[in-house]
Amino acid sequence: MSRIQTLLNAGKRTAFPAAALEPCLPFAIEPPGAMEAILLLHGFTGNPSEMRPVGEALSLMGYAVHAPRYPGHGSTRDDFYATDSSDWVRAAFDARMNLAARYETVHVVGHSMGGVIASAVASVFPTPRLILLAPAFRLAIPGASLTPFLAPFKKTLYTDKKPTAIDQTDPVRKALYAEYWKDDLIRPTASLVSLSRRARRNLRRVDSRVLVLLGGADPTVPVSVEKVLRKNLTRPASLKIETLPNAGHLFPFDGDAAVAAKIITDWMSLG
Repeated sequence: MSRIQTLLNAGKRTAFPAAALEPCLPFAIEPPGAMEAILLLHGFTGNPSEMRPVGEALSLMGYAVHAPRYPGHGSTRDDFYATDSSDWVRAAFDARMNLAARYETVHVVGHSMGGVIASAVASVFPTPRLILLAPAFRLAIPGASLTPFLAPFKKTLYTDKKPTAIDQTDPVRKALYAEYWKDDLIRPTASLVSLSRRARRNLRRVDSRVLVLLGGADPTVPVSVEKVLRKNLTRPASLKIETLPNAGHLFPFDGDAAVAAKIITDWMSLG
């Protein structure tokens, strides 16, 4: 039983970190007269606020942008453990179908695991433009490949990792650090690894125009993921892969966000 279910059954209010709750909510920006929409998909352990810099830049171009929140993200560790990749993918698919009810054209942008899910969306639904930001088809995290074998026996490895600079300065990450990034969450990571493997096989169905941005200093998704993409994206309408030399994994919303947003908007402006 998840923490939320336990508290509801006890008739108590859920105890989300108040400072982090509002930015973690789904958001939408709908410019007047918008004719096309863009679905923004955040990453593993992330939340919709991480897609806001990219979303705001695209909305200035006249696109309606929508960023859903996957179940278990942006709340608590207990809630996270009550979900798996099927819940996260379902949330993205539902959001895409809801957008399609209002907009004839829907593009998709995804960061990290969100890039993996974005490719799954594009393998099923018409997606003229697909933007993958450090898509997690290959992970440089030590031991990640072993998590599917460890998960049935150990769901968490308590490592008490020290927060990075962005974990200390970003209000959302600071409030949620102990929930998501302090320890190694074995069971959810195993679900991510399995999802990445399944989605990789479906890349051959993607026929979108594709832009991929990678971080040259990314400790999570190595630039060698380019080989995976070039091998498996066999029928895109076009494919552009660009590396930000000094960028880390969080470049869509850290100090490299403006550079990433400029590359994305320039590419979207091409006919």
